[in-house]
Amino acid sequence: MNQHIAKKESPRVISISSGKGGVGKTFTSVHLAAHAANKGLKVLLIDADLGLANVDVMLGIESPGTIHSLLTGESQFEELIVHCPQGFDVLPGGSGLYELTSLNVSEQQTILDTLREAGQSYDLILIDTAAGIGENVLYFASAAETALVVLTPDPTALTDAYALIKVLSQQRGVRRFMVIINQTDEIDGHVTFKRLLSVADRYLDVYLDYIGHIPQHTSVRKAIQQQRLLDDSDYTMRPHLNQLFDKLLQRPRDHSRAGGLQFFWEHTLAAGIDDDDSGNNGDTVQQAAL
Repeated sequence: MNQHIAKKESPRVISISSGKGGVGKTFTSVHLAAHAANKGLKVLLIDADLGLANVDVMLGIESPGTIHSLLTGESQFEELIVHCPQGFDVLPGGSGLYELTSLNVSEQQTILDTLREAGQSYDLILIDTAAGIGENVLYFASAAETALVVLTPDPTALTDAYALIKVLSQQRGVRRFMVIINQTDEIDGHVTFKRLLSVADRYLDVYLDYIGHIPQHTSVRKAIQQQRLLDDSDYTMRPHLNQLFDKLLQRPRDHSRAGGLQFFWEHTLAAGIDDDDSGNNGDTVQQAAL
């Protein structure tokens, strides 16, 4: 029934971003995709870390092409999709291609048109963006219905996550964020989130929704090295991830941004016009509580 209802709506689009690299953003993306697929959803994972793509490496898959082939017209969307054994589809990005690191308006339009058409076939579209606050990151994160930010308790990761949230809120009008703290325990996860919430509450007009933490465990490193996902044999981590992602997927959709892929282009185009007019340096917060 849930799948039937989802089909009648536009697909839910979630971006997964981070202020800095190495915090487990792609690990989170691929496992969220696999979990949602296991729940019966039709899932597309887009590797939008254009120029330094690594979803295919983490999954140990090979693609006949990349988003670059789509943008140049050499390949159609259907030709580039990789069907993973875990039950979801992947649109690979491009690695080592400098020209992909900053999409122009025409290229953004091409991706939008592709996603609008593809959206008819999927319940959930996940966009694994690059780390940082580059133009591509802002484009994909602000265009998604839901922005998920992944960070660790490391002070630099916390600072960079705040910078990402600040830029998205002040330059792109994103007001709601989901947050996952990786490589930590429950107590430190809450402490890290409260630190992020405290500074956001002081300077930004945003709502931060703490989804939870992901423990640091040797099984994670082994899985990454072996280019595989955690499975049921990883009995320490797998149940925790299942609960975490169930919590995330059960969050109500943000209908203020639920124009789906129609909203995608109109919002980001308008935001691009306002990029140079963001002089806010300390807005009074309206709501930044859990």
